[in-house]
Amino acid sequence: MSKVFRKIAFLTQFGLTMLIPTCLLFFIGYLLDKKFGTSCFAVILFFVGALGGASGVWQLVKKELKNDSKDVRNRDLAAGKKGGNVSAGDSEGPDETDLEG
Repeated sequence: MSKVFRKIAFLTQFGLTMLIPTCLLFFIGYLLDKKFGTSCFAVILFFVGALGGASGVWQLVKKELKNDSKDVRNRDLAAGKKGGNVSAGDSEGPDETDLEG
């Protein structure tokens, strides 16, 4: 799968992971408030849903960063670099010596 589609899928999953628990728990809180004549359940469950969504997003981002670091390491190993880590000096741009005439 191309990188662009993979990133679009990640962003979609990111949004849904945050949105679904927040909206679902807010709706449940709204129904409880309506049933019991209160006004606190919707707010409390909204924040519980937001915290749950944020936790899910955090796990998703950690997983994606782990996958990206594996991709970079595999690409570097395939290119013949030792160690597989990319440092600041390993950029593919021109060196200072290349710019001098």
